[in-house]
Amino acid sequence: MNCLSSEKMWRVLRSRFDYFHNKISDEPIEGDGESASCKNVRKPELYLRGPWYLASGFLLFWALLFFAVVIPVFYHLPKGLTMEDASKGLFIAERAQNHLYEFDEIGTKVVGSDGNENKTVDYLLGLVAEIQESCLDEFFDVEVDLQEVSGSYIHWTMINQYQGVQNIVIKLSPKNSTSETYLLVNSHFDSKPTSRSAGDAGQMIVSILEVFRVMCTTPQTIQHTIIFLLNGAEENPLQASHGFITQHKWAKNCKAVVNLDSAGGGGSDIVFQTGPNSPWLVEHYKNSAKHPLATTMAEEIFQTGILPSDTDYGIFVKYGNLIGLDIAQFINGYCYHTKYDRFANIPRGSIQSTGENLLSLVRSLANATELANPAAYATGHVIFFDVLGLYFISYTESNGVILNYAVAAITLILVIVSIWRTASISCVSAGYVISRFILILVLQIIAFVLGLGLPVAIAYVFDKYGLSLTYFSTPALLIGLYICPSLLGLSLPSYFYLKLQRSVSSTGLTNYIKNYKIRILLG
Repeated sequence: MNCLSSEKMWRVLRSRFDYFHNKISDEPIEGDGESASCKNVRKPELYLRGPWYLASGFLLFWALLFFAVVIPVFYHLPKGLTMEDASKGLFIAERAQNHLYEFDEIGTKVVGSDGNENKTVDYLLGLVAEIQESCLDEFFDVEVDLQEVSGSYIHWTMINQYQGVQNIVIKLSPKNSTSETYLLVNSHFDSKPTSRSAGDAGQMIVSILEVFRVMCTTPQTIQHTIIFLLNGAEENPLQASHGFITQHKWAKNCKAVVNLDSAGGGGSDIVFQTGPNSPWLVEHYKNSAKHPLATTMAEEIFQTGILPSDTDYGIFVKYGNLIGLDIAQFINGYCYHTKYDRFANIPRGSIQSTGENLLSLVRSLANATELANPAAYATGHVIFFDVLGLYFISYTESNGVILNYAVAAITLILVIVSIWRTASISCVSAGYVISRFILILVLQIIAFVLGLGLPVAIAYVFDKYGLSLTYFSTPALLIGLYICPSLLGLSLPSYFYLKLQRSVSSTGLTNYIKNYKIRILLG
């Protein structure tokens, strides 16, 4: 005993333990019923620790992918075209941006104020008149109507009554067209107190005017009349759109609407509501939008009523029985309805992105055969989403149900096959593998609950102490405040499980070493 060095003793103990472990592993587990061939199969060790850099490298890869690819692509905006690029048929962001600057300089535009009812209306009517003068009379007829309307309706649980709100209505009709179907394109120019409404929704107003200019000055043919509605009372809420759709002489011919709004400004615009039950609208967006950004998830969240908000789109659907697309800006949400909603926060590329999408979409829908009889093409809900703004994927809800069931069935089959193969290769019973599978499944469920619960708990604490949305102006804070706690919650169950397993394995080795020492001392 004394002649053995500690290092030599450790090698002896380790070799004896390996022998003992392998001997046990070579014996089938009682009740497993393996074939004789399994008796000679050495089972692999269950708890191995790989190099530390594998996990670190894995995390680093996904972090680099997120920050080097996903974030830049998500925030990428097209180059804003300048007046030097001006040619027939192109949306020129610089021209729209110049209009937005003058729109911003008017100041706040609260409904009923001089800024909204006089200055802004006069300014917009002047721009419309300039565009109308350059219209190609051989292709289009243009009519402009300034509507002043009063009325009332029930909004949620409140009676909403209005008087003398104004709408600027522009009708662009193709020459010699026999179609009585109109496409409605809407946004609003009024604002909340203190806000100059550059983003919500001045950016959309100037984009509509630039699209109107391009459409009426470009030699082209369209099937359906287009109504451009610049409404002057959306923030009150939604009064001018109600006045138009229920009382204007052109409203009864409108079959579909493209509604433009904003909950921020300065980024890309997203489709967050469609239909109802009109997948063909999404197909037109899919085939025409140059910078597609859309998700059904946003639509489902918005329509649950969780968000205390609504848009003119809801008024057109409810009171005009229209179908359509609801599109909005959402980047820089901290500016929404505040004094920070200014011209300086709207880059030219953002206007170019919105304008190019809108122009392409209006051209497509103005020539859509489905628009003549939308009811004939009402085939149910549609699932849609984009992939980093590069690709757009859509399919009907019925196809989505089939796809979901197919994926679930394939997953179940793969689980069964994996359990069977694991039991066969490892020479253990299927019951043992199933028990381990259930254990891991429970761990993942706990991880999901923690991954969701920790950020919610943090948000609750922030909200309780009056610190709601403190991250809003600096989105990078979301990583530390919510993403890291979520990742921690996802990893904790697996961490403790593996630590416990290693502890059990280490205890087995320790007990064997103690017994071996005793045998040496007694022997």
